[in-house]
Amino acid sequence: MPQVAAKLGATVTIWHQSGKGGQQTVQQAYAAAGQPQHKVTEFIDDMAAAYAWADVVVCRSGALTVSEIAAAGLPALFVPFQHKDRQQYWNALPLEKAGAAKILEQPEFTVEAVASTLASWDRETLLDMAERARGASIPDATERVAEEVSAVALAR
Repeated sequence: MPQVAAKLGATVTIWHQSGKGGQQTVQQAYAAAGQPQHKVTEFIDDMAAAYAWADVVVCRSGALTVSEIAAAGLPALFVPFQHKDRQQYWNALPLEKAGAAKILEQPEFTVEAVASTLASWDRETLLDMAERARGASIPDATERVAEEVSAVALAR
C-alpha cells in the first residue's frame, strides 16, 4: 500500500492496520515511498469509527469483515486469503456481484492494479457502491439464524 499511496499521491489518505509487530516496518515503508503522512496502527480498536472515517476499504475478506463492510455501507477492494477452499473469495463474491466491491486475488494484487482500481472510483461511483453494499447487507441475520435454530429445535 505504501507504493499505491505514492502512485495516487494526495488523492488518498490511508489508515493502514499493520498487525502485531508490523507498525514500525510499515511506517518506514510509507516514509521510504515519500508518503509519511498516512496513519499506521497495529490494530484498529474502534472499527465503527474506522468505517465512519473510510470512503473505501482495502482488506481481506473473512466472513465477519465482509458482513461488517456491507452493514457499514462501504465500497471495498477485497484481497481474499489464498486457501485451497477459497472461503474468502466466496465470502466477497456476493458484494462483487452486487456492484459494491471488487475482488483482486493475491496474484493480481499489484501496485498498478490497486492504484488503477482506486483511481477509477470517483465520488459518484463510491456512493453507488456504498448504496449497493447497504442493499446487500442483512441487518437482521442474527435474528433469522436464531429463529431458524429455534424452529428446528422445536420440530424435534
